[in-house]
Amino acid sequence: HAVLKTSSGKIRRAASREMFELGLVGTAPPPLWLQMTRLALGAARARAGAALRHSARWLYGAWCWTAYLLLALPVSLAVALLRRPAYARPLAHYAARLYLRLTGMPVAAAGLERLPAGAHVLLANHASYVDWLLLVAVLPPRPGYAFVAKRELAGSRYLRAVLNGLGALFVERFDARQGAEDVEEIVAALRRGQSVGIFPEGTFSREAGLKPFRMGAFVAAAKAGVPVVVAGLRGARAILRAETWLPRHGRPEFEVGAQLAPAGEDWAAAARLRDAARAEMLRLAGEHDLGGVLPELPR
Repeated sequence: HAVLKTSSGKIRRAASREMFELGLVGTAPPPLWLQMTRLALGAARARAGAALRHSARWLYGAWCWTAYLLLALPVSLAVALLRRPAYARPLAHYAARLYLRLTGMPVAAAGLERLPAGAHVLLANHASYVDWLLLVAVLPPRPGYAFVAKRELAGSRYLRAVLNGLGALFVERFDARQGAEDVEEIVAALRRGQSVGIFPEGTFSREAGLKPFRMGAFVAAAKAGVPVVVAGLRGARAILRAETWLPRHGRPEFEVGAQLAPAGEDWAAAARLRDAARAEMLRLAGEHDLGGVLPELPR
């Protein structure tokens, strides 16, 4: 046993050198049963560690859903019954902050002082089911934001009542004519002094990266003559990705970036605003550019 060899008789040079350096040349190898026992124990430790981590993920996910239901059910019922966004938004804000603390995921926010006092359009990237919860928790509740939601959500009577209680604005994503009318509602809200929060991508998926922007937010900002404030969410995709319902622990971050003013009210001004906002959001979100444009509105 002075020179170690493979099963086919080739010299194991590196292993033999290591044995020589350790002063183990000539010593008898451990018996086969001992080697097998060590292998079995190592495999058992690895399996036990994997099972423990899997169980911990499931327990944490179960706690996230339990805490969510305990808070969301009474809060959403109160919001639906109040029908007063001025009272419902602070309630949702503090409930969301409490939830994130209970689950160990408070949002690290930066740049909130850059939010203007007047009406504006706040844009954020959309990466996860929890994006809206993070925004509600981190943004100031008074006077608060009227978030834009896809019109499909209005199909549920209860969900529609909750969103109306928060002052949400519904938009149609697939019908261009209805979408243009919905943009006019956003313009009217901005002219009344109401700030609006929008995910310009419109949707999200498991795939990382900033998806094409829809033009509605930029057309509304240009027509209303209000600035666009670009923000970025980081770490949300890993918490609850698309096509899964098991939350994972994460460290979400939110940063407010540049404030962009529209240079006109026409489509060209809205397109320039979109391009500038996209460049800023790519910097803030920390994801790669999937490129492309989704112009769903007629010029």
